[in-house]
Amino acid sequence: MREKIIFLGVSLVLVVGIFSGCLSVTEKGSLEGEVWGESEPLVGAVVEGGGCTVFTGEGGKFLIEGLSSGEHYFFFSYPEYTGKVIKAEVKAGETRKISQEGRVYLVPEDEESLNNYIIELYSLGFYERALSQADLFLANYPGGNSLPQVLFIKGASFYYLGDFQNAISFLSYVRDNYPNNEFSDDAQYLLAKSFGEGLKDYGRAITEYEWLVNNYPGSEFLGVAYFEMGDCYYILGFYQEAYSNYDKAQSYGGEAGRKALYSAAHCLYKLENYPEAALLFSKYVELYPQTDISDDAQYFVGAAWYKAEEYSKALVAFQNCVNNYPQGTWYNGILIAPAALLNQGLCLEKLGRYQEAYNIYLRIIREYPGAKWADGSSLIKNVQFRIEWLKNNIL
Repeated sequence: MREKIIFLGVSLVLVVGIFSGCLSVTEKGSLEGEVWGESEPLVGAVVEGGGCTVFTGEGGKFLIEGLSSGEHYFFFSYPEYTGKVIKAEVKAGETRKISQEGRVYLVPEDEESLNNYIIELYSLGFYERALSQADLFLANYPGGNSLPQVLFIKGASFYYLGDFQNAISFLSYVRDNYPNNEFSDDAQYLLAKSFGEGLKDYGRAITEYEWLVNNYPGSEFLGVAYFEMGDCYYILGFYQEAYSNYDKAQSYGGEAGRKALYSAAHCLYKLENYPEAALLFSKYVELYPQTDISDDAQYFVGAAWYKAEEYSKALVAFQNCVNNYPQGTWYNGILIAPAALLNQGLCLEKLGRYQEAYNIYLRIIREYPGAKWADGSSLIKNVQFRIEWLKNNIL
C-alpha cells in the first residue's frame, strides 16, 4: 500500500556511558532494555537518543541514565542489521523499560527492511538520518526495486534541510528517469518548490509547476500546485495570471482552495477591480470567519469598498472589523483595529459626518496611543493630522 511521504548501553552495562548529558541524574530518568537479533542478544549495538549514546553490553543489555522527562526517540543500530527507531517515555526518578517486553529486535539487513526504515525516518522528520541510510541503500542495492523511492526520499530530505541545489539534482533525476513511478509527481512538486520557496527563482518555479499540472493530471498536488503557481505570479507582479491560477486552485478545495480564495481577492484589489475584490473578501469571511486571516479579509472588504468610493459600505465593513475582530492582528502581530477605526473616520468624513469622525479619532488616541500601520510606521501621526485638520477647517 502506497504511503505518500510529502510535507519528516549500558555502556557494557557498565562499560561506557558516552557523551554530555548522560551523567547528570538530578530530576532525570533512565531507560533500560536489551537489543536482540533474530535469536540472540547483540553485544556492542549502538543506542542513541535523548542526547546520549551508549553501547550494549553482555546479554545485549543497555542502560541510559540522565535523560530529561518526556518522550524521546531512540535509534538502534548494529552492523549488517537494519536500524530501528522507537519512541519511549522517560519519567523523572524512574528507570523504565524501553518497551513493554524490554527488548528491541533488529532484523538482518535486506532491501525491503532498509527501505522501510528509510521511509520511517523520513516520515518522522529525521532527514539527516534518512540521508545516511539512503546512502547505505545506494551502496548495497544500487539496482534495487525501491531505488526510485529512495532517490526521492534523498532529494526530499535535502529539500527539507534547505539544501536546494542537491534537492533539485536528485528530484529532477527521479522525474527524468522514472517518469511513471508513483513518486514522480511528488518529486516534480518538490522540484518546483525548491526553485520557488527555496531559490526564489519564481520564473523557473512556474515552469516546473506547469510541468506538474500538464504531465500528472491525476496528481493529488494539483490544487496546491495551482495555488503556489499563483503565488509565484503574484510575487512577480503578474496579477491577472496569479488570479487565474488561484481561481483554478479553488476548484480543488481544501486548505489550498481556502487560501486561494483570499489571494484571488487580493489580485482583484491589485488590478483595481475594487467592487469584485470587496465581494470576494466578503465571501472569504462568510465561509471562513475564524481563520488566521479572516480579520485581514474583513479589513480589506472595507478597503476595497473605500477604493470603489462606496463609503457607506466601507464604513460598515470597517465597523465589522472592529466589532468582530477586536484583537485581530496583521502577520507581524500589529493590531488591525486602530487602522480600521481610522478608515472608519475617513469614511465618515467622506459622508460629511465630521463630528463622528472627530470622535473616532479621539477614541484611537485614547485606546491605542501607540497604534501603528501594518508596516510598523506610526498611525497616530495620521490620526493627529486628521484631528487638527477638522479643528482648523470644519469644526
